[in-house]
Amino acid sequence: MLAQERHQQILQLLEEQGTVRTVDLAEQFQCTDETIRRDLQILSDNNQLARVHGGASSLNGRPLLQSFTERRAQNVEHKQAIARAALELITPGRTYAFDSSTTAFELVSALPDLPYRVVTNAFAVMEHIARMGSVELISTGGRYHPKTQTFTRSDSYVTLQRHNINIAFISCIGLDTLRGASEGFEEQAGFKEVLVQFAQEVVLMVDSSKLNTCSEYFFAELKDLTHIITDSDASPECVEALRAQGCKVTLAQ
Repeated sequence: MLAQERHQQILQLLEEQGTVRTVDLAEQFQCTDETIRRDLQILSDNNQLARVHGGASSLNGRPLLQSFTERRAQNVEHKQAIARAALELITPGRTYAFDSSTTAFELVSALPDLPYRVVTNAFAVMEHIARMGSVELISTGGRYHPKTQTFTRSDSYVTLQRHNINIAFISCIGLDTLRGASEGFEEQAGFKEVLVQFAQEVVLMVDSSKLNTCSEYFFAELKDLTHIITDSDASPECVEALRAQGCKVTLAQ
């Protein structure tokens, strides 16, 4: 791959994630750490990114807020593997909450039509579940955000408090091994913070590209997460760091 091609892909990753790590880029592009450090320095000299310890960040430190459609096309195989692992936790007669993440939607897309209750703030989840005959669908209500296809704000919080949610299935933009899960959309982070507070169990479904990264708004500490499901490409060091802090981590194949 030509250096210019790498530079464009690095900048695209920064738009999506906000930060990148040298070791991850070297692995992705199958080149040396020194090559990546040289790339980052060139981009920094051109005022296209900011150098940080171990990698780089976008100039404003924030990932681009992507639409639901854009996010659905990313890391599809990993999300599907995570969804298959999470599906084993679904049994009839319980209440499950799903956020508006595309990873959660992969799980929703695989759900059997059985008698249980689904609580959600995600338009795509509502549209899918509404076609099922046995599942009871509860919309949280709230104000609709078209780009993320999400309902948020105070009305949705009241609905979460009203229901006895057995398991909340959520995702995030970044999972930091010290500070926990974060989002790039403040209202979505607020919704997830309330959901985590009221759910009996919280299953974080997060593909390996989001590990060891963070976004702008933290909504859950590691101790708030009952179970983390990621894919088999996850860094062994990151998985070990999470388990060392008491997290149950499943690697989906």
